[in-house]
Amino acid sequence: MNKKNYNNMLLRRRFCKRVILMVTAFAISFYASVLLFGGFKGPQVMQLTDLNRCPACYGVTVCPELYSNQITLEYSHWSNMFNAKNIFYGYTKSSRRVVLKKLAHDWELSEFDTKICKTFNLKYNCKPIELLNVSNVDDKVLKTVEYNITWPDAEPRKGLVLCPYAYSLYELLQPIINNRKGNYKSEMLNIWTILNINPEPIILQVIPKSKGWPVPPYGGVCGRLEVVGYEGEPLSTLHHVAWHRKLKYAQKILEAAMDFTFKHDRFRFYLMDWSLDNIVANEKDEITFIDLEDLVILDKHISPKKDLPDWYKRYSRDIMGSGFTFSIENMCKHHLSDHNLWAACYILAGDENPLLYPIPKEINSSRPHFDRLLSACLNGDDRFRTISKLQHVIEEMLTDKQVLGFGIR
Repeated sequence: MNKKNYNNMLLRRRFCKRVILMVTAFAISFYASVLLFGGFKGPQVMQLTDLNRCPACYGVTVCPELYSNQITLEYSHWSNMFNAKNIFYGYTKSSRRVVLKKLAHDWELSEFDTKICKTFNLKYNCKPIELLNVSNVDDKVLKTVEYNITWPDAEPRKGLVLCPYAYSLYELLQPIINNRKGNYKSEMLNIWTILNINPEPIILQVIPKSKGWPVPPYGGVCGRLEVVGYEGEPLSTLHHVAWHRKLKYAQKILEAAMDFTFKHDRFRFYLMDWSLDNIVANEKDEITFIDLEDLVILDKHISPKKDLPDWYKRYSRDIMGSGFTFSIENMCKHHLSDHNLWAACYILAGDENPLLYPIPKEINSSRPHFDRLLSACLNGDDRFRTISKLQHVIEEMLTDKQVLGFGIR
């Protein structure tokens, strides 16, 4: 055998060994996942809850329904076993589709668990149940909010920012706490956990769908699992639909921007993650915002101190350049910001895959002012006035049979 053939044979052997190792590793991982998730039937609902982590969990309001099999998981073997986002789908006994969310990645939950004992000055290997013996829960809840208001150096903000003063948290939580009859300390530990992982369960109760807010209906929580109603497909997957339907989405997105800014008696809700991935639409062309993890909540009824000299002035986005950028600090120093309005227009007409573009030629010919209004919303000085005009124009367009006749662009 010559040297060249011998080298080729060695290369083939090495390649085969690597393939065998890769296949073996995959097989071990595969069957380990099968064992972990309870066979080939996919995970059972209760296996997802992490109830053993309570009271460092979100609560137990929907546990009875899960225990009694009132909610069953939708079978999808691969998505269940390799679910990086920890989002699952299921059905109620009445065939209502629901979404089950752990509200964080596994590594985030694990990282959170490693800090619990130190945070409450317990021994390093403490059990979650020992948290019921601590006496400073309210203080920890308040410090979590205060941390997000400041400019932290050690770690970035996470989740909810409540400003300009942290004490407004008690007003925000009042409707939630008033509706509960459980152990106060346990519930405050639930709130502390939610604030540190993902504030969505709080937000869905403060601005519920039942009162007209464009958010999913809140089903409840069990351990570290949230249950909400399924509301449709992401707008990012609906670029193929007829343009007049996109115009309907746009109309409702602008309405939502105004609602989040003005509708609540006490607070403004500035969403930080406006994206077509985070807005879904149903068969009635109604839209819902499904990711409420990152937001700034502003208490508009505070009495400003000397640290807020510009409180009664409006803040208009002053960051120039492309992309989705904003200033949390400036939002929190003014009683009113146009952030939601600009963000809504950005997903309709901005740089990144805008919903309304390209505008049909017929629209540009008959209504050139429509494109100019969208541009003014992105780059103009008075977005509140521009939004009002834009809403009026869209409302008029949606009554025009010619516009409604536009098919797939």
